[in-house]
Amino acid sequence: MRTRYMGVNHMPVARVEKIALKDPKNFRQAMKDPRANKWKQAIRDEIEALEQSDTWEVIKRPRNAKLLHTKWVFKLKTHTDGSIEPFKARLVARSDQQEYGVDYTYTFSAVLDMMLGKMILVVSRIWKVPARHGDVLRAYVKADKEAELGIMLNIPEGMVISDALLMLLGVTDKREIALLLKKGFVWP
Repeated sequence: MRTRYMGVNHMPVARVEKIALKDPKNFRQAMKDPRANKWKQAIRDEIEALEQSDTWEVIKRPRNAKLLHTKWVFKLKTHTDGSIEPFKARLVARSDQQEYGVDYTYTFSAVLDMMLGKMILVVSRIWKVPARHGDVLRAYVKADKEAELGIMLNIPEGMVISDALLMLLGVTDKREIALLLKKGFVWP
């Protein structure tokens, strides 16, 4: 007798975890998540990478300064075999709080021209070389320092500011300081 039974399909544990647990939408959800320790480590790694690349400077908050809020974006990615990649946490500035013409004058995103992309594919076929794609980790913060961005951020959730730094700036509370961005959209 013939049936349509295909057997039991087993899914890797990592893929089951990815399906069962959604990515946190904000910092509080990440800290309440069963994997909070891994999210905390991802946050520490991101802050450390931003500080090492000299992305910002901690300054005393100027009076009446417009500070942008920050938000953590959490992402759990998997490899093709279902295993989990390292947990990703990215700090983003809430640029929706900026006003066109006042806080910024133009926007763009550097992308590969379609003609150049086609040419790369043609040359790779002619030379019989596989065309591959790549990614630059933290490309935005690897930009050259701009003259003056003038964009200030609130201190993000989860960032630890030492008492020595607070004393150096002459403030007593973390709310009295800000992050002055030093790098922007210029990336070589």
